[in-house]
Amino acid sequence: MDLTTVYERGLAATGRVVDGVKPEQLRNPTPCPDWDVRLLLHHVIGANWMFAGVAAGGTMDPSGDMPELTALEPSAVYAESAAAVLDAWRQPGALERRCHLSFGDMPARATMAIHFLDTLVHGWDLATATGQDTTLDPELAGAGMVIAEGMISDALRSTGAFGPAVPWADDAPVGERLLAFTGRRP
Repeated sequence: MDLTTVYERGLAATGRVVDGVKPEQLRNPTPCPDWDVRLLLHHVIGANWMFAGVAAGGTMDPSGDMPELTALEPSAVYAESAAAVLDAWRQPGALERRCHLSFGDMPARATMAIHFLDTLVHGWDLATATGQDTTLDPELAGAGMVIAEGMISDALRSTGAFGPAVPWADDAPVGERLLAFTGRRP
């Protein structure tokens, strides 16, 4: 499966989880230290908008403003942001350019891979925090594992972006291995 297809499916999978978030769950804790469901939704939706800008040739601004989710329907805001990022990546030449991220420039496909991994794993975080099905699609998890193994180093973990890998059983499903590799306890 190619990256674009995996990316689209990952956004859709997380969108289904966002659809299942209830207003009374916005203050629930998540597997992400210091983030409740509301803040995690802000991150996931904000990342969609941020990567839409990057895909369109802009520069990543991790401090960009986000709409207040307690006043809006997170599902609708997520759907709008996901449509925007998909549209940006579908523009002619978008996947051939170099993208300007806060830590340096990189190829568009690598940028898309970073966003895919972030979206997929945080979808699991949201599902966990809101009592939804936490099973990751094996194809998406397999693609995420390849990306994670190529991207997550001890140096990156030391920044706090990812926790230390958690041990997993040799026969664990790929989704559990991905989550454990990213520092989660599936």
